[in-house]
Amino acid sequence: NNMSTNQPPEKKQKADVTWRSKCISKFGLKEPPGTVPTGSEDAWKRYYKTRVKIEEDDARLEDEDYDSDGNSIAKEEDAEEVSELMWSWATYGMERLEKLMPEDCKWHWTPQRPKLGWDSDCKLQSADYYAHVWSPFAIPHAIKLYHSWYGKVGWSYSTLNTDYHYMLVDFEDSDEGGKYVQLCSFDDDVIKTSNLNKTAVAKLRKFLYGGNTKKIKQQTCSDKDFLLLLFGSMGSTDEHLEDDAKDACLGWTWVPSNDDDTKEKLFNLKAPEDDDENGVPPTTLDKYYPRRCSWLRYAILKAADALGPISKHYQPPPEKKASPARGYDDSDSGGYSSDGYQW
Repeated sequence: NNMSTNQPPEKKQKADVTWRSKCISKFGLKEPPGTVPTGSEDAWKRYYKTRVKIEEDDARLEDEDYDSDGNSIAKEEDAEEVSELMWSWATYGMERLEKLMPEDCKWHWTPQRPKLGWDSDCKLQSADYYAHVWSPFAIPHAIKLYHSWYGKVGWSYSTLNTDYHYMLVDFEDSDEGGKYVQLCSFDDDVIKTSNLNKTAVAKLRKFLYGGNTKKIKQQTCSDKDFLLLLFGSMGSTDEHLEDDAKDACLGWTWVPSNDDDTKEKLFNLKAPEDDDENGVPPTTLDKYYPRRCSWLRYAILKAADALGPISKHYQPPPEKKASPARGYDDSDSGGYSSDGYQW
């Protein structure tokens, strides 16, 4: 391509700069692994403009003095809390998860400013997380993510709701996407995970990577790591999937060591306490603390067909019994309060 350097610059640019090639060089996209449609110029133009705007808004979180139209804005009262939360989610939390992708195929995502709500004691009461995940390949698609959390504890009650949604954005159609689909939710001990299954994982992967073959998995990541990255991009980066940033509890966690029978059963099955099938089997019962498993971790491992020797014995929260508001202490629940959280 040496000869083209002699052309006048305007001409050279016209000859080989397409919106697609512009996106490839600007965002470091790789050629798709399988045969996928190249995408129209209109789609790539929409992709470029949308992604640039979203990434500029993300960069502006660092120094939020102007909105996206360049108007100066007053700092919000909770600007400090927001940037602290952004750091623990998007920087610290995701750094560990991003290592799940191979060196030459990064996880492309852009977080947006979360919306936080506070109670009268300045304690976090609600958080809404938004983000976009982009393909590492030249495929004009994105997945929009939204996760909401609401938790309130009073002297005689506690309420906790959290849910996770995604939306497929195909820039061939528009830059808006369709509607949000709920992946899973926890609503005061009512757990819904029926949309978080193998079919959904395959559909999301195919949309993002252009296929779901073994070869593409080798180039990108396993189903389990894909889901850990996806949920991490929605704010849930905790290694145990028990809390979001600011100690926002995500709901029920099964603690096998709280129940002697369960603990003994797992011990007799020689289940390694870190829930890794290649881990070290336990030798002494009283020093055995089998790994806890939250409802979300269980749902993710199950959908990825990656349950471990302990998590496959996961128990859901005990059925609630009609009881005084203070909650009951039922031996089945392993000594939890009425709703199984550890606030």
